[in-house]
Amino acid sequence: MENENVYKKIQEFFGGLNDNFSLMEDPVDVAVQMKYFETSGKARGTVKEEDMLTRKDELFDSEVSVEDKKTLMVQMAGIPNPEIYRALESYAKNPDIDLKDWSKLALQENRLLLESHLLDSRQVFISTGLGGKGHKLRYFVVLINKNGDDLKPFQQKVVQDEMEYALQKYDSELEKLNFMHQYTTMRVVVPISSDLTKLFREGIGECNQFGDFLSPDFIVTNMKELNEEEIKEALSSNKDAITDDDFPSID
Repeated sequence: MENENVYKKIQEFFGGLNDNFSLMEDPVDVAVQMKYFETSGKARGTVKEEDMLTRKDELFDSEVSVEDKKTLMVQMAGIPNPEIYRALESYAKNPDIDLKDWSKLALQENRLLLESHLLDSRQVFISTGLGGKGHKLRYFVVLINKNGDDLKPFQQKVVQDEMEYALQKYDSELEKLNFMHQYTTMRVVVPISSDLTKLFREGIGECNQFGDFLSPDFIVTNMKELNEEEIKEALSSNKDAITDDDFPSID
């Protein structure tokens, strides 16, 4: 399938990165990320290091507007200076309520830039809506019950045991598991270069050895945790093929 070919190309790219990448670990809404990088592209221009060092304390000034602080942070994030990094780090510990995610992005970007500058080695910044852990990405997964039936208690036990086993085989981790009407949701962390299709189809296959009660198709995304309405919409609009079509974004 075309989506699987795209996915393989992404995994090949990740496999060539070795350790030369930095992963945004905290979940940050994708819309906020898009706005951050859009502002970053517009606001930096010919920003001078000495100006940022002079203005860094404006982050902590309650009289400075949220929008001005957004611009200031993206400008500061583009300067590889330890003093600027410490200012961003200090602000991120107690940011304005509307700038919590923005401050995370600025701190992560500046940390990466500073490390690259000091080590003379360019790194790739990888960010997704759900974030990750170490060199692993976080995903939200939906397993679909066959025939629209709820899982019986023994089937729930099979899903938990077999999916945990499948994840462990791929050095992955099950963070959360919920059994819902007609489907099961999971939040997992998986190594960035792992083959998600193979992992989850192996897990589903093992579960179905005990009664063939799961659909071979599934939903997986690293953008956000889907709510009940979003899951139902996905199921109703993709009755013939629910597959993994959300992949890590690279910024």
